[in-house]
Amino acid sequence: MKALDYALRVTRELGLSGESSCVENLKPLRVYVAVDGTVPGHPGDVALLWTEGRGWAIAVEDGADLTVVARLAGAVEPPPRTVARWVRGQLTAQRPAHDVDRPLRAG
Repeated sequence: MKALDYALRVTRELGLSGESSCVENLKPLRVYVAVDGTVPGHPGDVALLWTEGRGWAIAVEDGADLTVVARLAGAVEPPPRTVARWVRGQLTAQRPAHDVDRPLRAG
């Protein structure tokens, strides 16, 4: 599956094992990857999300809810190095990320 291979390449570019990730094979295809670190101004565990047709987003977890705090603009499948650089930038940003979506229900 092309999308799964792509998500795995992004995970590796971030230096992650992929053990704390999952793929939902329903349409649209979705990927969840747990990321070490925090997003300034947003307490909680960080997740990297990819949705077929929408691309990459960073969300913060609060219990069973995921709140998207940043979305990577541009291509739905940018090069893995671009995604990793963007994620690292979000985790070290001096100002808080901007909320871009309503909370999503995890699961």
